[in-house]
Amino acid sequence: MKKKLLLILIGMLMFSIFITGCAGGVSFPDVTESGVIVQIAGRGRPMENIPLSVRITNNTTDFISDVKVKFISIDNRSDLSPFELWKGAREVDIKEIANTAIVESGKAVTATFTITSYDYIDTRAYPVTFQVSYRDNNGTLQTITKNGIIDLVVPNKFYKAMRDVIEFVHRFIPNYGLAIILVTLLLKILTHPLTKKQFKSTAGMTKLQPEIKKIQKKYKGDPQKANKETMKLYKEHNVSMFGGCLPLLVQWPLLLVLFGSLTNYAPFNLERFLWLSNLNTPDAYYIMSVLVLVSMFVQSKTSQMPGQVQEQNMKMMMYFLPVIFAVWSIKWAPSLLLYWITFSFVQAGEQLYILKHLARVTQIVPKKGKEEK
Repeated sequence: MKKKLLLILIGMLMFSIFITGCAGGVSFPDVTESGVIVQIAGRGRPMENIPLSVRITNNTTDFISDVKVKFISIDNRSDLSPFELWKGAREVDIKEIANTAIVESGKAVTATFTITSYDYIDTRAYPVTFQVSYRDNNGTLQTITKNGIIDLVVPNKFYKAMRDVIEFVHRFIPNYGLAIILVTLLLKILTHPLTKKQFKSTAGMTKLQPEIKKIQKKYKGDPQKANKETMKLYKEHNVSMFGGCLPLLVQWPLLLVLFGSLTNYAPFNLERFLWLSNLNTPDAYYIMSVLVLVSMFVQSKTSQMPGQVQEQNMKMMMYFLPVIFAVWSIKWAPSLLLYWITFSFVQAGEQLYILKHLARVTQIVPKKGKEEK
């Protein structure tokens, strides 16, 4: 059981690192110059939504007010080609972001414009121009025109390959939401032999638990001997102590690639699905988050081996992890949640099928009534 807990923690760590990597944005260096300083930063990939941030730092001795940021051009083109503005307007009033028209001395505010490209355009630095206007403490209107760049980098080849698969499916199913569900189902079918092997190995270890406890009791004062006899028992019954871990670790990279490929994919901006206006904007009604909670709980509930006594810490995780992920998912895109919900429900059904088969074949638990011949 400790091994299973460790495996879950490792999976959570991998997931956290992956999410952090996806969500990581640009940062601004500290400024020491006096005056009103404007900084521009943007970095992303073609066919993705790219946050382009403009930070205004008030390094004067007094406040400034009525700060506005206007998006002038990209690559010296006022129509922003080859990009498009996805969210918001070309001109932003900082008051709408900071809920105040005043920026005190030593403070900074940031306006973020989300741009996107719907083609695999050249990966290079694209020059951008912004105009920042504000009123100083005397009420005089001041204007700053600032140039910067968007750093467009090469697409992740694994994500691109998975997106190509989604696009292939989308040719036959003209809705990205349904295409995501189908691709998730296909991947689950592909990884079914690994999942079955994982549960078979875990079932074998569960069946041997009474014998393992006898060995531990018999060699209580000799851990080395107990470990040797346990390994011997595994070998006699053709059970691998790593059989429950390795199949899961093999599946993780594939599933993470799918997760990453669904993150911020530009064509999802234009796709409605059920009550959702598009697949890149978080669900305003939180229905998807509720489904994440339910699907993860069902998946956890159906993963327990028959006849296996669940430890208290595992029970706590079974109840709390779905809640934690549901809260996190409030700000996730529906494209990700469609994958997550589909995967969890299908995994639950797959687990029930596998456990029913194992119970019949290996007789993990005693059968009711007459035994089958």
